[in-house]
Amino acid sequence: MNTASRPRWILLAILLAIPWLGVFALNFLPALDRFLYAGTFAGVMAVFVTIGLASIWLLFFSRLRWAVRWKGLALFALAGGIAAALVRKDGHMGDFMPQLAWRWQPRPGEGLEQLQVPASIPPDISFTTDQPGDSARFLGPDGSNFVSGSLLAADWHRRAPRELWRRPLGLGWSGFIVAGGFAITQEQRGDEELTVAYHLQTGQPLWQQAEKARFEESMGGNGPRATPTAHEGRVYALGATGILVCLDGRTGKLLWRRDTLAEAGHQNLGWAKSCSPLIAGDNVIITLGKGDRCLAAYAAATGEPAWRSGPGEASYASPVLAAIGGKPCVLAVLAHSAGAWDVATGAEVWSWTDGFKAAPAHAANPVFLPPDRVLVSIGYGVGSTLLSASLGAPPQIVWHSLKMKPKFTNLVVRGTKAWGLDEGRLSCMDLATGEQLWRGSSYGHGQITGVGDSLLIQAERGEVVIVEASESEEVVRIRFPALTSKTWNQPCLAGRHLLVRNDREAVCFELPGQTP
Repeated sequence: MNTASRPRWILLAILLAIPWLGVFALNFLPALDRFLYAGTFAGVMAVFVTIGLASIWLLFFSRLRWAVRWKGLALFALAGGIAAALVRKDGHMGDFMPQLAWRWQPRPGEGLEQLQVPASIPPDISFTTDQPGDSARFLGPDGSNFVSGSLLAADWHRRAPRELWRRPLGLGWSGFIVAGGFAITQEQRGDEELTVAYHLQTGQPLWQQAEKARFEESMGGNGPRATPTAHEGRVYALGATGILVCLDGRTGKLLWRRDTLAEAGHQNLGWAKSCSPLIAGDNVIITLGKGDRCLAAYAAATGEPAWRSGPGEASYASPVLAAIGGKPCVLAVLAHSAGAWDVATGAEVWSWTDGFKAAPAHAANPVFLPPDRVLVSIGYGVGSTLLSASLGAPPQIVWHSLKMKPKFTNLVVRGTKAWGLDEGRLSCMDLATGEQLWRGSSYGHGQITGVGDSLLIQAERGEVVIVEASESEEVVRIRFPALTSKTWNQPCLAGRHLLVRNDREAVCFELPGQTP
């Protein structure tokens, strides 16, 4: 074979390197942050581009004999057919990479046994919401995504925890809350959407409340998404299809029920309802779906509608409380705007539409920074915006930054610094300027919460990592295995108990405590 007819292996290597150099650039070159979806689709596209370039090289530029070229293409097709016969897709990761499984493996949620709950709750299991160790709402006791860790040992973040229990769980991305001895979450089992209370110490079911409802979506997964809220002896839970229930916290008895989307005439969101109920005064407040007035309040005691407000379509974020100019307000990030509404009446306090950048999904809650600032953070390449808000006037933009783009996760804010997963990479941002102080490792599109001077990270692939809440660098203190598949659920730290779960199983760890 002469030189002119030798196969062009170097050309093949160059062609195959091009898509992966693009992945590297989108994920690691700060100058490319301005591109929407920077790095989000890169891995998926690189796979298809690699296959396409390899096929083009083989057929047109390889210089191999034509018989070899056709045989090579036939081998490609055969390999693809074998892979399709042996492997199936079970949803997607946060970067849209398919989550694969062998075809003979049971699908998540299949084969689960029916929950066996006791006839009555043992009297020694208390239901409380205001005691040390309680975590009765989404993002911790006060919804700030931070807990002090006052019940933990000083060196808790350097010692491996003890696993108390592990059990199979139904589908869904709901997190746990803890009310006394009750660990409460939502899950899908068959055609029933359940709110379930487990014993915090043993993991045994205590009660369940079932609704005939099931949400299915191939990319985001099946089952409920929202985390319940416990308040004054009751549990409030919002299902994926918009069914809001109020339950007796100790027994699980249904006290009232509202089919919120049907009653409002709203369509569901594409990836379903994920709003965690907010207790504000005498009302429980949620967002609705696609339609007019997508912020709704119901009497917490009876479920009777109290008010409706807000424009257009809801988002996947939960409303939070704030005090704008001394007035108690509900802050919410919606699909095409953000704003504040009077807690008691739903009257608009201010709205931000001019300059608001929408994305396919807004999942991070707004953060109120007293006395008058609001941080709005959105993934999909949009970034974070700090607003200066006042009563009765549109807010002013203090800064906008592409250095913090949380897709599924909420930020941890302490003082003038914020930590979060910037398109999956742990980052620290200066709230005074919006500048990025550092950007560290990728944990995927998992979750993060603050614990004292540490960050507790639930990585997307199941590992738990404790990192120092440093303003200068990423310092990993300890990491330990927890779950073994895609995990989008928010972890719950209640006293010394760390509860993590995904759409397959739940684990409760006991962290090192203070020495008496």
